[in-house]
Amino acid sequence: MLAAAIAAAGISTALPTSAHAVAVEQGRRIDDPVAQQANQALALLNEATETGDAKVQAAYEKARAEIAVAIAARIGSDVLPLSAAWANADVVHQRALMAALGQLGVPYRRNTSKPGVSFDCSGLTTYAWAQAGYSLQRSSAAQIRTAAAITIETAQAGDLVYYPGHISMWLGVDRAMVHSPQTGRTVEVDVFSAKKRLRFADPTI
Repeated sequence: MLAAAIAAAGISTALPTSAHAVAVEQGRRIDDPVAQQANQALALLNEATETGDAKVQAAYEKARAEIAVAIAARIGSDVLPLSAAWANADVVHQRALMAALGQLGVPYRRNTSKPGVSFDCSGLTTYAWAQAGYSLQRSSAAQIRTAAAITIETAQAGDLVYYPGHISMWLGVDRAMVHSPQTGRTVEVDVFSAKKRLRFADPTI
């Protein structure tokens, strides 16, 4: 059904060509088109939640599906499970996820949480979850300690994912995350190595 809905909405699931790849400039902000889409989607989601307007909700769902296509291409994933994970997440998790994706391309900088300017890893999660109405503690260790521990089987897209010294947000499939990794990099999506022992947590519980 999801595949049919994506096709009916006129959304291509073809992988982008190299001409559509996002070039990384170390330490500099990247104008990432997916970030723009995610910010627009977040605005639609907020409006749909506030007004209950079915047309706005449909516009949000179409935007969410388009973003899923782009993100699936970047992480080398099938778009259908990714789209399903996002659709099945509750509104709060979707809001946090779209907020994080809206910062793709923003440079890493230690001890910062400035949307559109710079983030460290916990700065990104703090910002994203604040947009969903949740106040997280500032350090990665405190965030994972104070959120409810869950497993990957029970996690929703947008939940926190931690390994010592670093925190990110789950994209809803495999070990795929959105995070602000390190100096010289920007907010990005990535798939973590199977060697890393990951802890999952839900800030809403």
